Amino acid sequence: MFVYPTMYSNKGVKTIEEELFKAMTKAEAVTESMAEHLGKMSFQRCARTDKGVSAAGQVVSMKMFLLDDVVDRINQHLPDQIRVMDYKRVINSFDSKNRCDYRTYSYMTPTFAFQPIEQFTTDAFRVKDETIDRVNSLLKYYHGSKNFHNFTSGKKFNDPSAFRYIKDFSCNKPFIQDGLEFSILKVRGQSFMLHQIRKMVGLILAVVRGLAHESVINKAFEEDKLDIPKAPGLGLVLESVHYDHYNEKWGSDGMHEALTWDESKDKVEAFKRDFIYPTIISTEKTENTMMTWLGTLLYHSYANTSLGGKLIKAKKDLQEVHTSMMEEKSDTDSKALEIPTSSADKQNIDTTETMTEETAKNEDNVTDEEERLQVKEKSAR
Repeated sequence: MFVYPTMYSNKGVKTIEEELFKAMTKAEAVTESMAEHLGKMSFQRCARTDKGVSAAGQVVSMKMFLLDDVVDRINQHLPDQIRVMDYKRVINSFDSKNRCDYRTYSYMTPTFAFQPIEQFTTDAFRVKDETIDRVNSLLKYYHGSKNFHNFTSGKKFNDPSAFRYIKDFSCNKPFIQDGLEFSILKVRGQSFMLHQIRKMVGLILAVVRGLAHESVINKAFEEDKLDIPKAPGLGLVLESVHYDHYNEKWGSDGMHEALTWDESKDKVEAFKRDFIYPTIISTEKTENTMMTWLGTLLYHSYANTSLGGKLIKAKKDLQEVHTSMMEEKSDTDSKALEIPTSSADKQNIDTTETMTEETAKNEDNVTDEEERLQVKEKSAR
């Protein structure tokens, strides 16, 4: 699923739905007319997965022909990275999106994203247990019903749809794969807005690294519009969708099955190991997606957007002042090595001037090397 730009149909873009409809048509599970006019088969996806986001537990609802071995017949016409895991019969009015109670997403990140900003960030970093504990403590700020207008685009504070309910958000123990250490964050909520999870993760990483104060998390639920960074889409995976109320009412009525998908759990885990996780890891190693994004955190103010530009400019101005002061200090140190001349002991003065010039050259070389090291360190960060 991961290598396709998006789940939902989009003309001119290769999508999972496009491949699914082609395969179902070839397998005679739907007609060509149904595939071209989705309203005829009451098609509905539970969640959208945009570019760069994977899905291991997506659910779609539709009308189709229940043929023998229909899952195998459809999968025969699908690429290996797109799989139908199972199907279940539901009530006529079932809608996979509206009937969903909760959705669970995971976010797989290299643990060097938790490394403090004052340290030299490297992929050799190994996170400590106390850091994972702090991440879990910070994630609890998101629990419950909150106004997440700062974690999406185009939502105002007084928009009722900005309120979302998060049931759980946690960070798992780290693991090492292909020389990189990763940790997986899992969030379960009723529904999510555009970029909401990526911004939630982005703010937590900024706080853990020391670029934003912990108090910013609570301020983000208030009326002021804040400058919140958006973490990369790489690593975000739709894990599963939950139909608790549907299962309670119809899951054991003798005609329908509970939508739990337990029998497909092993196949889903194998799919993640074979396709999703390797793609995330290889992309991170070749494109340095997270490492590059971490460098942009310095350019966020984590404050009211009306003040953000001024704060960022102030940071740059302070950096320029610091650089100027360092240059002045270097010039002062060099001049301090010069010895005034006099009419006495001309031979000794000539010798001293020669030694002074040589010392100043050495000092300049040391200063130049220090500046190169500083530039290199800033670039690495």
